[in-house]
Order: sequence, then structure tokens, then C-alpha cells
Amino acid sequence: MESYHTATWLSDSTCFSRHQSQTARVGRLSVFLLTTMSSSGPSNLAYGHVSYSPLPSNDDDDLDTDVGVDGNDAIDESDALTDASSDYIQSQGVTRMEAVQRATQNGSATMWAVGISIVVCAWAYSLDKSTTPNYAPFATSSFAQHSSGLATLQIATNIISAVSKPFVAKISDITSRPYTYLFILAFYVVGYVVVATCRTISAYVTGEVFVSIGSAGLDLLNEIIVGDLTPLEWRGFVSSMLSVPFIINTWFAGKIVAALATAEKWRWGYGMFAIIMPVVLLPAIATLIRLDIMAQRQGIVNIASSNAARRRARALAEVEGVEAPHGAVVARAVRPQTTWTQQLHRNLTEIDAGGLILLGVGWAFLLLPFSMKSQIDGGWANPVLRTMAVFGVAFLVLYIFFERFVSRIPSAPRRLLLNRTFIMAIIIDFVYFVAGQMRGTYFASYVWIVQDFTLQNWTYFNNTMTIALCVFGIVVGLLQRWTHHYKRLQIFGLTVKLIGMGVLLVGTQDSVAAGSTGVLALSQVLIGSGGAFSVVGSRVASQASVPHQDLALVVALLALWSKVGAAIGSAVAATIWSARMPVYLRQYMPASVSDDQVKVFFGDIRRIREYDMQDPIRQAAILAYQRTLYHLIVPAFFLSFIPLVAACFQTDYYLGKQQNAVMNVGVDGRHVTPDPSGDDDSDESLVASLPPKVRRERFLRFWAGK
Repeated sequence: MESYHTATWLSDSTCFSRHQSQTARVGRLSVFLLTTMSSSGPSNLAYGHVSYSPLPSNDDDDLDTDVGVDGNDAIDESDALTDASSDYIQSQGVTRMEAVQRATQNGSATMWAVGISIVVCAWAYSLDKSTTPNYAPFATSSFAQHSSGLATLQIATNIISAVSKPFVAKISDITSRPYTYLFILAFYVVGYVVVATCRTISAYVTGEVFVSIGSAGLDLLNEIIVGDLTPLEWRGFVSSMLSVPFIINTWFAGKIVAALATAEKWRWGYGMFAIIMPVVLLPAIATLIRLDIMAQRQGIVNIASSNAARRRARALAEVEGVEAPHGAVVARAVRPQTTWTQQLHRNLTEIDAGGLILLGVGWAFLLLPFSMKSQIDGGWANPVLRTMAVFGVAFLVLYIFFERFVSRIPSAPRRLLLNRTFIMAIIIDFVYFVAGQMRGTYFASYVWIVQDFTLQNWTYFNNTMTIALCVFGIVVGLLQRWTHHYKRLQIFGLTVKLIGMGVLLVGTQDSVAAGSTGVLALSQVLIGSGGAFSVVGSRVASQASVPHQDLALVVALLALWSKVGAAIGSAVAATIWSARMPVYLRQYMPASVSDDQVKVFFGDIRRIREYDMQDPIRQAAILAYQRTLYHLIVPAFFLSFIPLVAACFQTDYYLGKQQNAVMNVGVDGRHVTPDPSGDDDSDESLVASLPPKVRRERFLRFWAGK
């Protein structure tokens, strides 16, 4: 359930462009929400490498890179990307994104079409995430693999999702994001077809792995789009807006799950999204491709490394009536024609495919044995499990050496490892998910046993934390817009989350989670609301701490280590659950219950629900679930102090008009500085990017959309 905070986030701030007056900004405040969402899509459109200088330049000729158009002296990207103090080489996706942003500042019907398509896609995505996780306990129980299957599912999907995000991020940068959408949509559809038709637990997990790639890609692309087109001051708020469908779909999700979770109908619950997602996403993809073609025809991004190529691009832009790349924008060298094998090798190098594969295989081999040991004869004494764990450690060690000595473009470059704010964000989200999955992996199953909910009401309860995350995500975004800071808000949220975890521990060990429905619901609300403050804070902090070129990489790495943390949390939960649950079931069950029946209860929660609440067998199961969950919540509670401490070491960047806090450029790639021509709008934009001095000024800026 913790993963719901990654619900798609979308944004833009073009309706508050420097070309609009203060009056127009206030008058169009109501249009802002729809416009912001509609312009997030075209971040998918981009090509050409550019380099930003941290300081403004008035002379393009000062920016010569001494590279020829023929590409014989092409820039070595691996070298350029290793020095945080030098110019940043931008990849195709980033440059094209900024170009489309400049081309569409005045709005268009096409941009509205993108917005509507993306909003509909977000609705379908939220319906998926509000329903399908509730089928997992029943799907795994249908194969008599509830306890081990649920953990294996969580570990496998989290690991694959984590490793796939950097791939998707880099693919979207070196190609075009509309075509990346097509790529991930294929995984999405194939995965749900496999899940809907599976006949074994292995096939079920395999299908879910495919789905996790598609789902992670959709989530990641939307988040990158947010960072592409949104200034820091609005990023938290507007990115939260596409979580609104989760709030709406919660009420439909309960009815859908109630109708499909029984018997074998859960297959339709998964399979219907193999139809829904292509229907809602293809219009958005088609619109984005059209925008890409329009941008190329206008000549906005047809720039090369040489001065001659830049002059031609500017001349074409003047003819077309479109603003040309200027100032510190420099194109990289045009590479010579290569074969498809050479192109593939270069792309895999840029993605750091070797390192990511080693990382994914290593974590998978290390963590999967924890969920498999209860199903393997001999447990850890079995050489298969020990061999997998040893290979897992070996692959992770090999990954470190590969990144240090072999990879030309590491997935975790040194400049990011030395970025304190980014590292703190990684620590916060990593531990957040470890603790969250320790508590949450079996929490829904626990509630199903200890409460006498109908399927519909059970689904509503399971989505309580999702609603809290979504609602308070919007609140956090507004508070960030008002205060222009995030650090204190994040510390406050992590404290609230700790209180929510503590609510489950009130009283003695024997009353931990068997409390009233109100206690369980209160804990969900507190954990969700506090988590919203933390999640939005980490997202904005990490993106503010790097230049635009590193945006996709930072988003992907934050997601990667969050998912790895979730996988570790699931593995720990599986270990504790499989070690204690069978013992407690046997301890509390009546003597008339055989050991074989205990194994059935351990593997299939549907069998326990067949007994009334007052039946001795049901009461015994409640006690067993309660005692086992206690051993999961206590370590999760103490782990949750680590993110709170890490948040205190965050750099509290000012959230202004800039795309990031490192380089003085806006979302359109232009410097946020006074125009030499004396344009008042430019001066106003610069002033608005500075911290307000008094509360009255802060309020007036907020009201005027500055």
C-alpha cells in the first residue's frame, strides 16, 4: 500500500508565464489546474544535446565547443557528465522538452488534447492501483500459496520495477517519450493477459512482473514530465493533482472488488486493464507524437554543435516565428552515421545496462530465498537457497566494481553520490519503504481476518491510506507553494507517520492490532498523511538539487532505491511471518485441528474466513495474526526514526521560478535574469524567484501566482 504515493503526478506553470501580467495571472487561476495538467505530456518530445552554463552569457560565440558538424570531434558524454562544476551535456529528451515548452507557452488545442488524454490515463491507472492489489491475497490463495506467494510477488515486482525505471528513464531521454510510452504499454498489456490466464503461481508472478515494468514506466514518465515543465514552487502541488482520481475511484473500487474477488472472477479484475489501458493511452501517445512532429517542422530543436548550425537554427526560427535557442544553449556534435549494432551498443552504454542488470539480479537472488524458504524442504539448510543468497551477494559486489572501473556512464555517477541532499532523500525513501513494507505486506490480510468486513468495505479500508496520501499530497504542495520550502514540512510529516505507527502499538502485545476499527483506521490516516509530507518533500528536494539534465536520472534512482527498500521490507516480513505464523497458529488452534489443517490455514486465508467471528478457530487465527503482526510493526516503528534524522540534514532550497535550484534557468531552458533590453516582465520574473522578505509580500506573491 505504501507504493501508492507514486501515483502519477503531472504539471506545468505556463499560465503564469513571464509574458502575462499580474492581473491575467489572477484572472486565470481557475484555468491553471487544467492547463498545468494538459502541458505535462509533451515532455516526451525532445532531442539534441545542450549544455547549460550556470552563469548567463550575452555572447553565443563564447560558447563554442570546437566540434564539427561531421561529428569527428564529438563530445565524450561520459567525461562531460562526471564534472558537476562544468557545463552539463543535455540529452535529446531534455532538449526537445524545453523546445516544446517554449513553442507552446501561449497554449493550443493540441496541448488541451494532451492534458485530457493524460488525465484519462491517470484515471485508468488509479483505478488499476485501487483494485488489483486487493485481488492478490485471493489469487495467491487460489494456488494455496498465500503466505509465501504474497511475499514473493512483492519482492519480484519491486526488484524488477526498481531496475526497469532507470532503463525507461534513459530510453525516454535518448529516443522520444511517446515511443517510450508505446514500449511500456506493451509490457502492461502482455502482463495482464498472462495474469488473467495463468494456471500456476509462477505464471501469476511472471505476469505481475511484466505489469510492474509497464506500471513503473507510466509512473516514471509522468513524474519526469512534472519536473520538465514545472518550476520548483509549483512542482509539489501540481504533481499531486493527478492523484485526485485515486480519491474518486476509491468508491468504485470497493464495488468492483466485491464483484470480482470471489472464486475465479479475480482474473477478470486483472484482465480488463489489458483492454482499458490501450484505449485510454493511445490517444495521448498519438497526440504527443503529433507535437513532436510539429516541433521538428518549426525548427525549434534542429540545432547542431557548430556556430554555423546554430545560426541556421536561429534563422529558421525567425522565419517560422518561433524563438530560437539562445544564451547558454549549445548543441552537441552531430555523430557520424553508425550501424544499428553500434547504435545499440552506444544506447546500452548510456543506460548502463550492465550495471543495472547486475544490480537487479543481485537483489533478486539475495531476497527471494527469504520468501521461498517456507516452501523449500529444509529451509535455509537447503543448498539451493544458500547458493542463491551467495550469488546475490557476489552480483552486488560485482556491481560495485563494474560501476567503479568499467562503466563509462555509471547509473550512480560521482556527482550524485557527493550530493548530500540527494543522498538524504535516498536514505529517507529507502528506509521509509523498508519499514512500510514490513508493516504493510500482510496488513490487508490481517484486517481481512480480524475484522468482519464485507469485500467492499475491506477494499474501502485498504484504500484509506491511499486517500490520505492523495489528499495531503495536495495540501503539502500548496504549503510548499506558500512557504517556498520543504524541509520543516517533511520533518513534521515524518513525525506524524511515527505517531501513526505508534498507534498500532498502544497497549499490551496481545492487543496490538486486534483493536477497534477506529484505531486501525486512525493509524492508516496518520501514516498516509505523514507519508505525503515526506514523499513530496523527498521528490522536490532531490529534483531541486540537480541540473535539468540529471532530472530523469534522479527520479529513476530515487524510485530504484525506494523499490529496493520495499523489496527488502517484504523479504524481512516474509521471514518473520513464515517463522512465527505457523507456530502461533498451532499454539492457539484447538487440539481438534490437525497439523495438515494448520498448513491449509497458513496457505489460504479464505479457509479461515469460512468460520464465524466467535468460532474458536477464527479466534485462534486472530490471535496468531495479531502476535505475528506485532513482531513486524515493532522493528518498523524503530526504523522509522532513521528518515526523521536524515531529513534534518536536507538542504532547504528555496523553491522559486527555476526548474532547479542549481542552475538559474526556468522550465523553458532560459536564464531567469533581467533582460538586457529592459523588459519589465523579465525583471519581475527575477524578483519573483527570490525569497520574499515579509509575510505580506509572500501572500501577495502567492495570490498573484508568483
